[in-house]
Amino acid sequence: IVMEHEDKVSELNLTEEEMEIAILEQDRGNSVQFIHPTPFKCVRTSVNGKLKCYVNVCANDKIARPSCKYGVSEDGKSGHHWSLPHSLHPERKEMDAKGNKLLIYDVIFHPDTLHMASTNERFMDMVTSVALEGIQDAFNVRLDKNNIRNMKTKYKGNPQACVIRKPIPGFQNSQSQSKMFQKSQEPTKPDHTIKYRSFIDLQDFRCSRDSMLATTLEVKEKSLLLESRDPAYKLELNLAYAVDEDKGEAKFNNHTRQLVVTLPLNLQVSNAVRHI
Repeated sequence: IVMEHEDKVSELNLTEEEMEIAILEQDRGNSVQFIHPTPFKCVRTSVNGKLKCYVNVCANDKIARPSCKYGVSEDGKSGHHWSLPHSLHPERKEMDAKGNKLLIYDVIFHPDTLHMASTNERFMDMVTSVALEGIQDAFNVRLDKNNIRNMKTKYKGNPQACVIRKPIPGFQNSQSQSKMFQKSQEPTKPDHTIKYRSFIDLQDFRCSRDSMLATTLEVKEKSLLLESRDPAYKLELNLAYAVDEDKGEAKFNNHTRQLVVTLPLNLQVSNAVRHI
């Protein structure tokens, strides 16, 4: 199986670890793309007013380019409205030199976005704001936007690839295919045994609500029909003797996984048949 998948993903030039992830995701019906961050800028702030936090603003040309449209905003102001596509890497927990916990996030933009930011301070502020808001929305945290500090280093921690998953169109795993195959089959006829008894006491039998099963059981004078949807079973029997269809008992034995249906003979009909 590994060799089979390696042929499909080898052209992506992946590391051994990324190859394993790609193979696993293919089995789950996903195609994956690894976004390797190129360090650009690092800012420091805090998360929920408690933990120290670093946001790495990075570049990768697999992210969509920025776009701009002229229009009117929701508050009625006209002007240029920028769209800055980006990818977010889940938080990484690390320790600083003093042993204090800190969080690290990566936000990756297209190189064109960061090139414009490097030449325009207002655009740089917009990129930083988009990065912080993206983290807050995606990971349900609150970042301190009033106490942001630009770091001398361009990246905090060790750069890690961000994984983007997309469903493979028309993918069906083996389990779903198996279920579809089972649904297309006819119901199974269960193993059964019929035992006839000539001497019975009608008081030994009952038909009450607490004896009902999760199946459809229909008894007529000389026939029995048993149907079940899950599991799918169907049994139709022609009975050799007439039974009293209004009396009887059905019990399911959990230990043996057997359904026992006991029906009393209709003595009047049986005696009439024998007399004829």
